[in-house]
Amino acid sequence: MSALLLHNVNVLTMDPAQPHAEAVAVHDGRIVAVGEARETARALDADAERVDCAGGTLLPGFIDAHCHLLAYAASLASVDCTAAGSISDIQEAIRRRAEELPAGQWVRAFGYEETSLVERRHPNRHELDGAAPDHPVRLIHGSGHASVLNSLALRLAGIDNTTEEPAGGVMERDLSSGEPTGVLLGMERLIERAVAPLPYAELAAGVRQASQRLLQAGVTCVQDATHTNGRAEWELFERLIADGSLSLDVVLMEGIEHLGELPERGGEGRLRRGAAKIMLHELGDDIWPDERELGRLVMEAHDAGRQVAIHAVGERAVAAAAESIERALGDSPRGDHRHRIEHCGLLPDGLAPRLARLGVTVVSQPSFLFERGERYVRLVPKEQQPSLYPFRTLQQAGVAIAAGSDAPVTQPAPLASVAAAVERRTADGRPIASAEAVRAEVALGWWTSGAAHAAFLERERGTVAAGMRADLVLLPTDPLVSSPTALLELAIERRWVAGRSGELTDVERA
Repeated sequence: MSALLLHNVNVLTMDPAQPHAEAVAVHDGRIVAVGEARETARALDADAERVDCAGGTLLPGFIDAHCHLLAYAASLASVDCTAAGSISDIQEAIRRRAEELPAGQWVRAFGYEETSLVERRHPNRHELDGAAPDHPVRLIHGSGHASVLNSLALRLAGIDNTTEEPAGGVMERDLSSGEPTGVLLGMERLIERAVAPLPYAELAAGVRQASQRLLQAGVTCVQDATHTNGRAEWELFERLIADGSLSLDVVLMEGIEHLGELPERGGEGRLRRGAAKIMLHELGDDIWPDERELGRLVMEAHDAGRQVAIHAVGERAVAAAAESIERALGDSPRGDHRHRIEHCGLLPDGLAPRLARLGVTVVSQPSFLFERGERYVRLVPKEQQPSLYPFRTLQQAGVAIAAGSDAPVTQPAPLASVAAAVERRTADGRPIASAEAVRAEVALGWWTSGAAHAAFLERERGTVAAGMRADLVLLPTDPLVSSPTALLELAIERRWVAGRSGELTDVERA
């Protein structure tokens, strides 16, 4: 379809210049008019297709401002341990998968949370050996930042009691023997050198499934925040786009050690280079790289005219990220840099106004409160819990905010994320830092206009306005008057996605 009029609809434009409308006209994949129904219809020829939206609510397509698309696709092909309540549950799930595979083939499992297990600890190599003695096993923690390997996998990775931890990594050892238990924190790169990659056909199938799930949730564009992205990943994304496996537009962050490798555009215009990503590893009160090295890395990217995105969760890391950005701007002032702090789980007192003054964007994950809130209640000191993911504090200080899922850490579900930001309850119903709750329209903005702004996409995405891409989602009711429970249950009725050549796809009919 090339021309379309959506009418009898409540349009939440996410554009403060015109917050509401009752019709949208689309031509050749672009919005050409937004406003009152009769006036908007005049922007199209009489033969344009007209869709009666039955009083539903229309929004711009959602943008996931922080996810890991290839890891999400791989998790969909892995043994799902997210619901495991005990180590024996994990063993049984891994045993079943091993029985389906030839001996020696890797078993991949994902999603366990040690604080949700009755044992309240990580599994170890010997317990994974018991489930799959003839297969190398990698069990990835729900956070994505820890893994458990069985004995065969440790041997293949060359890890034993003589192995030194890499900077920022920790290898748990048996206290009596010094042997590795199989639990590895922050050692993903060492592990991934040993783990056989998914065959392309399996990865592409996972990407197709991931794309479909994202589209079902109303997400039409993602920002991939993987800190190891380089030229090889760029070429892989181009291949996935070219063969039709990847049906979303992607902004691909560039790992800081690959700075300068990526072109600005590719993938038939559907792939863009994003920020330079810096990963701050946090181990207790320590961070790596330390403040001095972090400052050097930020300055390197800043001097190259690039946007930086710094992974920082705890107070020391967030403070270090802010300090490094402030120093870079002091040494080399630059307007509209949009440097980002990813996550910002705990905010030092008084830092929010400083972030606003510096022009820093915070990209956070409200769904963590629901999906991982029980972990925070158990592990975050009580005196720090009131400032956990301080959305209201940041908003009131004037800090730009965007939201993402961090998939596969949480599911890419924007409406569930909005519900979490509004209600601020854990999965078992306990309130968590309730004073930091925000209104639904604020949180919706983080998934639309805020996410677009965080990646310099605001001239074509994030609002329903003339000239914008016609990526649109239709809800049956108004999310602004829905309860958090209703938001969790709200299903998107239809989605329209603009193509490269001006065609507009009705996803449900494609």
